[in-house]
Amino acid sequence: MKKTFRKITMVFALIALTGALFAAISEKEAVDIALSDAEVSRDSVSAIRSHRDWDDGRDYYEVEFRTDEGKWEYEIDIESGRIVGYDFDKAIERRAFEDGIDNKEAEDIALYEAGLGRDEVSRLRSERDRDDGMIIYEVKFNTSDSEYEYDINGEDGRILSASREKRGRVSGDRNATLTIEEAEAIALDYLGPDAENLSVWEDRDDGRFWYEAHAKVGDYLYEMDIAGSGEVHSITRELRSWR
Repeated sequence: MKKTFRKITMVFALIALTGALFAAISEKEAVDIALSDAEVSRDSVSAIRSHRDWDDGRDYYEVEFRTDEGKWEYEIDIESGRIVGYDFDKAIERRAFEDGIDNKEAEDIALYEAGLGRDEVSRLRSERDRDDGMIIYEVKFNTSDSEYEYDINGEDGRILSASREKRGRVSGDRNATLTIEEAEAIALDYLGPDAENLSVWEDRDDGRFWYEAHAKVGDYLYEMDIAGSGEVHSITRELRSWR
């Protein structure tokens, strides 16, 4: 009798699991749900990023995208397709000034792009410079685990280049077995579906195992260093036509 009950229980468990698998939405469907809720089309957004995540026993897709209006972030439950998390940051108004932007506005642009507030960073500083007749603001700041640097056009606030690099040593990568296919997947997950001409190759630095990735996303060229542990150690992007 106990064996029969155990078999029945296992059958129902398998049926429930199978139903959950077939009910689960895809990553593309999660993106469509987020875009529909924001009432924006794919043609009007840039840098769509999405990935599967797990938190406190909940399996969900995290979806992020930008328009001229601002930045949206969604958390979509994988089983039901229900929106379980939402955040919207309004874009900084890019006004045209006769004398261009000032230091504070350059800092605000950099912080907005990084998704950080002034109270979340340290050593925030900016310096006005000139490169081949162009006024440029160099903005730098730190978080607890990363260093950020931006070059911003002093006339219109356009980001010319940006970089983020992890601080300190990256552990667990000397004997890692990350494959080139896994490194490509990490790069695409980070850069989003608009990434083009992705190339990834193995590299070594001071005995440590790395992958270096290059790609194009819109008007920017990207370079990424991916540690053997799978951690994105640094990422740099530069506007293709500003120099």
